Amino acid sequence: MESMDETESRVEVYVTTDTSGAPHKAAEPKLYVMYDAAKPESGKLYFTEAEWDAFVLGVKDGEFDLDEDGNLPPIPAEQQAPAGHGESR
Repeated sequence: MESMDETESRVEVYVTTDTSGAPHKAAEPKLYVMYDAAKPESGKLYFTEAEWDAFVLGVKDGEFDLDEDGNLPPIPAEQQAPAGHGESR
């Protein structure tokens, strides 16, 4: 059996009705929980159903695809926040 390199990740997702890990989303009927199973101590990301659906659509649309150098593509001008508002990639 091979040992995992320190830089390796194993992303896993599960659906739960237990919102105690994300009290700010307690009103949601279910949450999608994403975490690194290789490093479970590194924390979890909690998504509502609408957030998860938007994330999956973005993945399918290539929004998170990396270029040859491992960088995210530039954000199209029509999707950029006005100067001074929000963060850029």
